[in-house]
Amino acid sequence: MSPIRSLLLLIAIALAACGPAPQTVAGFVIDVKSTSLTEIQSFTLRTQDGQELVFRVGPLELDGGAFPAGHLREHMALSQPVAVAYREESGERVAYRLVDATWLQP
Repeated sequence: MSPIRSLLLLIAIALAACGPAPQTVAGFVIDVKSTSLTEIQSFTLRTQDGQELVFRVGPLELDGGAFPAGHLREHMALSQPVAVAYREESGERVAYRLVDATWLQP
């Protein structure tokens, strides 16, 4: 195998190992499923174009203005928009970062 083909193969393997590509979406929380006030299992977000997207809550990043999943109830009650960073895993949207989406208006 040529050195260039070997390099391309290594790059392809490295990219595949990185896992699913992250995505982002913003909208308003319209439903929260939980086992307690702080243990959120999933939530539904309505986007500006009317889509209703369900997210499972994965391990969350909490740095740089991100907030814990328990704060979603407050956002839902006050109609405050949320931006969600997520990955597609086994056909599910799995949220890994939640932040205020102050650029959206209710």
